Amino acid sequence: MTSLDPPTRAVRPAGQLAAAVHDAAGAVIHGKAFLFGGGAGSSVSTVQVWSGGSTHIAGHLPSPRSDAAAATSGGRAYVLGGYDGRQLTASVLATGDGARFDTAGRLAQPVRYPAVTALRGQLWVAGGLLGATESNAGAQTSDVQRFDPATGHSRVVGHLPVRLAHAAAFVEGGQVYVAGGKVNGTPQASIYRIDPSNGKVTVAGKLPGPRADAGVCTADGTTWLLGGELGGASALLDTVVAVSTRH
Repeated sequence: MTSLDPPTRAVRPAGQLAAAVHDAAGAVIHGKAFLFGGGAGSSVSTVQVWSGGSTHIAGHLPSPRSDAAAATSGGRAYVLGGYDGRQLTASVLATGDGARFDTAGRLAQPVRYPAVTALRGQLWVAGGLLGATESNAGAQTSDVQRFDPATGHSRVVGHLPVRLAHAAAFVEGGQVYVAGGKVNGTPQASIYRIDPSNGKVTVAGKLPGPRADAGVCTADGTTWLLGGELGGASALLDTVVAVSTRH
């Protein structure tokens, strides 16, 4: 694990996970960082929490899940999308402590590797992978889904200009943004803006270079993309990019 100090942009080691995983979903609940599921040879159900410089097992998801994404809204973390090792997972899980989970609803379109963020009590799910492979143009989706935790319902409210997976999502100025990701397995640099009032998608800019599967966080009014993939298992990125959509 690593930590980022936004004022200095210094990146430092922050400890180790209690259990090594990849493709896990992460979210912060009441100041504690949680990691949900992931892969370790196969999909796992482990929930890990980092607090005060150490990590421990906090609980387990109701079933194994990897390739999911998570976001926090109203003091609860929501785990959306993913894969249980056999099939896509449509259920949306909610938790306030990382130990107890409720089924908050279902996605209209189950996906793996979606871009997910929260805005004004709604969860936004952009793109994603529709199956076990990404070897053709139909393997990804351009769907923009909006999930309402109050009703448990989701629906497709818009479409990205391209079929995209492995992207990062964040909120700035009351708008939803989707950055990077892969099209047909190739990392992209585009940043898209989603208007939450009508689901309309427009091009907002570009990253300094292509980037997929990056970690994303917002601090002090700036969104940070950490690490990721440039293309191919041997082309992993160790750089940090500060993203601002202000003009």
